[in-house]
Amino acid sequence: MSAGCSFSACSKIVQLEAHVLKNDHKGPTAADLKLGWSDFAAGRHLPGGKHTWFGGSAGELLALVADQWDERRPGTGRTDLSEVVIVPVDPAGFVSGTVRVTQETVLHATFDRRQTGEEGFVRVVAEGEREVAAYAAIVLSSSATLLANDGVRSGDFDWEVVCLLAGPTAEEPMDPLTMARNMLKRPGGTFCVYSAEQLVESIWYWADRAGAHVAERETEG
Repeated sequence: MSAGCSFSACSKIVQLEAHVLKNDHKGPTAADLKLGWSDFAAGRHLPGGKHTWFGGSAGELLALVADQWDERRPGTGRTDLSEVVIVPVDPAGFVSGTVRVTQETVLHATFDRRQTGEEGFVRVVAEGEREVAAYAAIVLSSSATLLANDGVRSGDFDWEVVCLLAGPTAEEPMDPLTMARNMLKRPGGTFCVYSAEQLVESIWYWADRAGAHVAERETEG
């Protein structure tokens, strides 16, 4: 890991100039883009946590995004590159956040919420080995999209990292609950209409997968 602020060492990663990256895009739609981290993603994708994480620094991940910016594609349910994009990156250094579930898998269920102000839901996590991160991608939202549905921006960025994806397939569907949150305009969601095929493919893919269970550390003293 390079010098600088790591995910675990800095709770406001996106506010630091060291983690803002200018990208001179050669396409006709944008130039000199400012990329940064959303507070949501910075606090969610932490090394050793239950979600996908990247072993390098925040700045290194933004550099990967900039290098691959021309390879971006519209996010699930989006029709162009103006709102949400998915940028494929080299999976080296990524750890997936999912476990493939079998009849022998030990499961844990809790009532959880992603962040303050959002509605709660039942979260199921699984004990066992995480799936191999053979593919990885970064999801970013534009500044205008982040402000929709009473949302907020985390800095003066054109695009903010909102999610890290890493797993066994390059075509990992969005979680169906996330799709529902977006489509129903629930707090924390960004409105998007998905097709019936996209919804059922998501449900099928996630039917035998769960987030990785992370045991709570014992409190000393």
